[in-house]
Amino acid sequence: MRKMLLAAAAALFLISFNACKKSSSTSNARTVQNFSGSYNLTALTWTALGVTINVYDSLDACEKDNVIQLNADLTSNFIDGGIVCNPPEDDHGTWSLSANGDSLYFGSTGSYIKSWDGKTLVVTGIEENGPPQVIGTTTLVKK
Repeated sequence: MRKMLLAAAAALFLISFNACKKSSSTSNARTVQNFSGSYNLTALTWTALGVTINVYDSLDACEKDNVIQLNADLTSNFIDGGIVCNPPEDDHGTWSLSANGDSLYFGSTGSYIKSWDGKTLVVTGIEENGPPQVIGTTTLVKK
């Protein structure tokens, strides 16, 4: 009887402990609502002929702290934040999500969504530097 009471108390403790956990408000569903927000660039690579180059490390400090804002009305803002570049790189445009949620478009330029966990967005696309074909991979983290 004592073992059963102890087991019941342990189960009750585990249930109440799990019930107190904060639920995550981040959704990884690929919707305009979930993608809307402000992002910072955290990684940028180019791959050509099997060789990957870390382009992010060669960016000026004024480019690394820029903010990319995706608005729910499908407008976008590229904000020159922190250290301001000369001339400033503020830009406005539009963005959209493909019908099946596998691609993100800035204006008419599309990028394949490699991964999205509700906070970190990784997109790939063909850079217009070729030949050879250069695949750019960009990692953005939602603020």
